[in-house]
Amino acid sequence: MAKQQYAPKKKSKIVPIHMGADFYYERAMRYLDKLNFQKALRYLRKAVEFEPNNPDYYCSMAGVLAELGKYEESNRILWHVLEEVDPSLDECYFYLASNYASMMEFELAEQYVLRYLQNASNPFYAEEAEDLLDYIEFHVQTTPRETEDEEDVEVVLQHDRARRLLEEGKFNEASRLLQTIVKEHPDFIAAQNNLALCYYYMGRFEKAMETVQQVLKEDPSNIHGLCNLAVFYSHLRQQDELNELLITLKKIVPYHFDLAYKLATTLGILGEDEAAYFLFRKMISQAGQGDLYMLHYAAVAAYNTQRWDAAEAFWRKVERLDPSEAVATYYLKQIALQKEGGQALAEASYHYQIPLQENLSFEIAGSSANELNEAMQNNPLIRSSLLWALRFGDREVKLQVIQAFEYIADKEVEEALRAFLVNPAEDDHLKKMAIFALRKMGAPEPYQAIIDNQTQFVAFHLNPELPIWTEKWQQVVECLHSHMQERYDILKQQEAQALWLDYLSKAYPDVPVIRKQEAWAASLEYMVARRHNFSVTQEEVASHYGVSVASLARNCKLITSVCQLRKEK
Repeated sequence: MAKQQYAPKKKSKIVPIHMGADFYYERAMRYLDKLNFQKALRYLRKAVEFEPNNPDYYCSMAGVLAELGKYEESNRILWHVLEEVDPSLDECYFYLASNYASMMEFELAEQYVLRYLQNASNPFYAEEAEDLLDYIEFHVQTTPRETEDEEDVEVVLQHDRARRLLEEGKFNEASRLLQTIVKEHPDFIAAQNNLALCYYYMGRFEKAMETVQQVLKEDPSNIHGLCNLAVFYSHLRQQDELNELLITLKKIVPYHFDLAYKLATTLGILGEDEAAYFLFRKMISQAGQGDLYMLHYAAVAAYNTQRWDAAEAFWRKVERLDPSEAVATYYLKQIALQKEGGQALAEASYHYQIPLQENLSFEIAGSSANELNEAMQNNPLIRSSLLWALRFGDREVKLQVIQAFEYIADKEVEEALRAFLVNPAEDDHLKKMAIFALRKMGAPEPYQAIIDNQTQFVAFHLNPELPIWTEKWQQVVECLHSHMQERYDILKQQEAQALWLDYLSKAYPDVPVIRKQEAWAASLEYMVARRHNFSVTQEEVASHYGVSVASLARNCKLITSVCQLRKEK
């Protein structure tokens, strides 16, 4: 009887269903047949998760992204196939050519289709490739080259790779590649223009100006060079020179699409939204609809010239093309506020993202380490924004960026932090936080830094004051972070970590045994809170960490005996 009573409670033998890559790919193809690109993309991403080395899945994903007007993202996936998955898959060159033709970058499209025809012994898309060359000929009104020197094609493709690195915020890597191209091909004006931009993004303004002036010396009417020069004048606050150059730029009506695109985005970034709106409307009319980013740029220009209905129409199209992103939704809410007379954003940004300050706060404060890393890898705009903010943001934004970089063990990030350490204009406290971040991400020592106006080489393993870094010390840092992140801003969190590092450095080798990291973390939080005159008691902090008041008070005395802690007035 007892056995019968308990029988129904036994675990049933349910065999789990393992849905592999084939299942998700088949589902994706079904949605693709129904022209439901968003769901097709979702299932293709899942298929790639299961089989990350299957080039067919990546190519299908690139095709769907192209259908959605996300040509640049599509290109990044195609390059990933060529560089990491299957370098022999020549069809990717044809897909790249198609994307560039859709972006109306016909010279690049021509180079890629020629590379495809050269490489493929029996090209599957031979007929389509010839049609594409005819399409390019129709638009540029020149006879397409049937053959071209292989070295020349390779240089153009290497330049395109450098441009992609630049767009992804990998400025140091892009700089090295562009310098090589310019050295070997000094007459390659496009590479010189991008090298000038690269120097600018790296904060090397003198080299940027020198490079763009060399371009304009060789070609005084070069639109890319003139646009770059205008951006540099704006940053250097050379207003008279900028105003004179803007008069010239606003008179130009480029024939070629890529030149019009460059001019329109430059004018928009420099606040000449009326002229930018005219050019974007003209390009969208020529292209039929325009891709995702062009529609966003047109919407921004319309918003900034108070054309609310036009801006709304453009962002509605963006929302349909890219419903997974919050950018269009954010700006549509701003338009609604404008129409209602509410407090709305005064000016929209041409960057396809939520405004930097809000975006940084969301990405850093609201994301885990893995999510931040994924965002940096998959969204070049976030990477570029973070690297830019490290150079030009205010103090609090720089602290946010440094904290984010602690979790992204990336070569580009490491190089950016090392460059930050030797910039004499940066704050010494921020540099100490950058050293802490480099140490945490495992960057090799020593760290060269200019602190107290003196060049120092920081190497903890060589420093007699702190030759080791123990797991217990790191656990205190992690405990601080997990307890403080919801209740304190970035500055206070970093201050508590800095106090811990200061104490260890000064107390070593007489650092007490760390038996309970919560007690030390509670003490550090309490001391920082009291320094800023927060209304908090030892009992409250001790309770939050689950430690005794006696332990907290004892550690506070030990830290105070070693470190000087002044109250913030």
